[in-house]
Amino acid sequence: MKQYHSYNSLFFHLIFWTKRRLGLITNPREEALLFGAFKKKAHDLGAYIEELGSWYDHVHVLARTPPTLLLTRFYGQLKGFSSYRWSREWPDKPFFWGDGVYISTVDPRENNELRRYIRNQRSIHAGRTQLDAWEVHDFGAFTPVPAR
Repeated sequence: MKQYHSYNSLFFHLIFWTKRRLGLITNPREEALLFGAFKKKAHDLGAYIEELGSWYDHVHVLARTPPTLLLTRFYGQLKGFSSYRWSREWPDKPFFWGDGVYISTVDPRENNELRRYIRNQRSIHAGRTQLDAWEVHDFGAFTPVPAR
């Protein structure tokens, strides 16, 4: 029997950081440009951005992708297109993503806490003294923090 329709719910948590963890995302306009670029490129690739959040030196993304989209292509396209859009908007203010990416799978039935965490990056980091389990640090090395 030929299958005409399929359903998937592949959710991924991605974290991108700036080169050398420099604080390059300094205002809402810069954040909006990056987020707009991520959403546009995801749409072009048949994926959907569920949540976005950033701090000065990194961006969290919760994305839903089709099974045919390679994750390396997905995150490479997001990083490349957002850098391109940035350089077109601010040619005198260089922007570079750091090498690599953090990716984990997410259970779609149990992601409400992660969604809130991503959505509230600015307020969480502004008052944080301890890193959360979803953070990357040490120039991209991911070190899990025990649950509290």
